[in-house]
Amino acid sequence: MVFLKFVYLALSYVFIICLLNFNGISVYALNIGVQSFDASVQLSKECSRKCESEFCSLPPLLRYGKYCGLLYSGCPGEMPCDGLDACCMSHDACVQSKGDDYLSQECSNKLISCMENFKAHGAHTFKGSTCQADDVIQVIKFVMEAAILAGRVLHKP
Repeated sequence: MVFLKFVYLALSYVFIICLLNFNGISVYALNIGVQSFDASVQLSKECSRKCESEFCSLPPLLRYGKYCGLLYSGCPGEMPCDGLDACCMSHDACVQSKGDDYLSQECSNKLISCMENFKAHGAHTFKGSTCQADDVIQVIKFVMEAAILAGRVLHKP
């Protein structure tokens, strides 16, 4: 069972990398919400100033709060929408402190731990959210586990 999970995560990660590269998006897009990225990537928004909850179960499209989602982040100085969004904001800061190393096992593990604490304390999503916290956590954890796996393969701390 562990082997199958490993294979599934590895294949999923390869798929995400290929999909991003095929669409001309840098693999740095695996950051859960980096505030700065390659200027050649054009998005509908550069940063978020409002709490959003869209595509709650779709990893490449997830938008939650202001900081959770691929190629999605809050504008500098924006407060997170809730505790789960704060986890993503902390992850963004961690990744940036590591030179935008989206494969940092330390940052990925901290995000997973933060989300587990949010869930364990029974915290609620922000008012008006259409996402279930469990769905968002599951999607982000899936992406982080793929990043951790890739980090191990590439010997990233």
